[in-house]
Amino acid sequence: MKTRNIVITGILIALTFVLTFAIKVPVPFTRGYVHLGDSIIFIASILFGWKVGALVGGLGSALADLVGGYAFWAIPTLIIKSIMGALVGLISYNYRKKYSLKNEIFIFSISVSVWIVSMLSISLFLKNLVANLANTSLAQTLIEELGYENIEELSSFLLQVRSSINIVLIVIPLALTIFSLTLRKRDLKLFNLGNMMGSVIAGLWMVVGYFLVGRLILGNWVIPIFEIPWNVMQFSLGMIVAYLVLLGIQKTNIK
Repeated sequence: MKTRNIVITGILIALTFVLTFAIKVPVPFTRGYVHLGDSIIFIASILFGWKVGALVGGLGSALADLVGGYAFWAIPTLIIKSIMGALVGLISYNYRKKYSLKNEIFIFSISVSVWIVSMLSISLFLKNLVANLANTSLAQTLIEELGYENIEELSSFLLQVRSSINIVLIVIPLALTIFSLTLRKRDLKLFNLGNMMGSVIAGLWMVVGYFLVGRLILGNWVIPIFEIPWNVMQFSLGMIVAYLVLLGIQKTNIK
């Protein structure tokens, strides 16, 4: 890696750390939080490729966990965000260099398929979880932690959460598609649907990764569910901020 790239990578790691550490909102019922650090990961990956994206995502985010009182998340974050940055770089950076309508349709179709399968899997998982909750020892623990009086109230609440997650998983890709179609006239290669949806898949990896790790840390499958809509909104907002910044950079011809 050249000296210039090392300096740029260091700056981007620092920016990721600052936006993750300084601007964060704790997620109710969990031991996690949401932030704006993902925007820098997207910017780094798209501009400089998968290696820089992986370093910026993993190191910047993990450092924020260590310093910010979430040390138990540091190692999982290092792994999850490194892979996220690498995915964005591999899909967005390389694809942008080899843009074609055929490739755009291919990546968009694959991305939509993966998203739909993931959405249906999460929805069915939550439905089965609620249906079998009364027969588990977890039910009483959740009733006490969440402040409900009986299993019926808890089940009703979890079904509402499931509905909210379904809405988020439907609205977010539609909103990002509209965002892409609106801005693609400014820069076709940057705002094409394949590029945007490829970044969505990287974000989806982050959501699934934190859900699985949350199960290991918290000891159950229910509490991590509350992080799903927040994490989806986090990476979606990060994408929008990142692409608007990239549009500004493109206008100023910074290279």
